[in-house]
Amino acid sequence: MPVHRPRTIAAGTTVLGAISLLTAALFFETIPENPPGDGFAAGLTGLFVMLCVIVGLLALVEAGLLYLVARFREPADRPRRLLTLGAVAGGLSIILLVVPMLVSLAFDLFLPVGSVAGIGLLLVPIGVVFSGLGAVVQLVDEFRTDNRA
Repeated sequence: MPVHRPRTIAAGTTVLGAISLLTAALFFETIPENPPGDGFAAGLTGLFVMLCVIVGLLALVEAGLLYLVARFREPADRPRRLLTLGAVAGGLSIILLVVPMLVSLAFDLFLPVGSVAGIGLLLVPIGVVFSGLGAVVQLVDEFRTDNRA
């Protein structure tokens, strides 16, 4: 069975969260102050900016939670796995959602990402749920341990 390193996974997810926030800043800079026409393209870009910010912040929270629990507590196997799965799902969501947008912006390409983006969107709530469950299970385990002592 492979050994999982929660701190390494948390660091990787943190980097991906920062990339997502950087992508949001870059997309925000492309929105014209007075968009031509009805502003549909500017509004769509604004949605991409909000998506990048939300996904990036959630990934940072998931990574931070995993790091803090692994660093300052000795989590049991179940909460550690749940927190790790949450951080991995958050990182994968950025890889599937944000990285293609960043590549398309950097190289002025149009990348059809349809189903990949759908999987990325699905991973966002999965990461939040796993991280939340991991935190709750860790708290319950600590509470049980404190009451037994």
